[in-house]
Amino acid sequence: MEQVVGYYRTSSNSNVGQDKDSRKRQQHAVMNYASSNGMTVVSEFYDKGVSGTKEILNRPSFMKMLDYCEDNEISTIVLEDASRMSRDLIIQETGFQYLTTKLGYKLVSVANPDTFVEHSPTGTLIRQVLGTIAQFEKSNLVEKLRVARERKSIVNKRKGIIARSGKGKVEGKKRLTEKSPYLTELVVSYRKKIDRRTHQPYSYRKISKLLQEKNEISMSYQTVNRILDDVVFMKKEERNRKRRKI
Repeated sequence: MEQVVGYYRTSSNSNVGQDKDSRKRQQHAVMNYASSNGMTVVSEFYDKGVSGTKEILNRPSFMKMLDYCEDNEISTIVLEDASRMSRDLIIQETGFQYLTTKLGYKLVSVANPDTFVEHSPTGTLIRQVLGTIAQFEKSNLVEKLRVARERKSIVNKRKGIIARSGKGKVEGKKRLTEKSPYLTELVVSYRKKIDRRTHQPYSYRKISKLLQEKNEISMSYQTVNRILDDVVFMKKEERNRKRRKI
């Protein structure tokens, strides 16, 4: 049986994890195709959270895969479909030409096995059309998500759920206060203490130093400042929500 490697890619970190089906779907497609076509997948490589607009030679797992293939004399790479290479037509086409013409690899798209095979004008046309469709689908999805986020931002602002920017907060990067309540409580407790020398609350720099000395937590004074600012924002959000209910 021919020995091959499987390559998977997920562009968004929101699709990465045990409860997500992106890698499982790709892996299932590749394994089924291999077993039905006299192939053995000897190794698998997964670029998680890597955008399809990133050139293939700048992808960590893709480069590890090429090193593995060279060391083990493997020349066939199997993917779920052409979009796993890239949804960007130019990157997809240049990557295809580099891998097949210059390095001598054979690429197999499970969804359309002929995608990466033909070097004829017809094969090139089919590959480029599929790449254009994938690029359009990505752009269309990005636009839909942008509109949805803007709509939710407006709704949340009316509800008093405000982000640091002053706009309505939507799902995204969590604040430090949300990610680590314990650390937040610790910072706030130090801030409540009064410096005997200045008769003022502990400074951000002093809190940073105490965290290192007493709790073995390395944190810059800028981060301390950001956490305390977040606490103020969260209290403001809570007050706004209560006013809305009244």
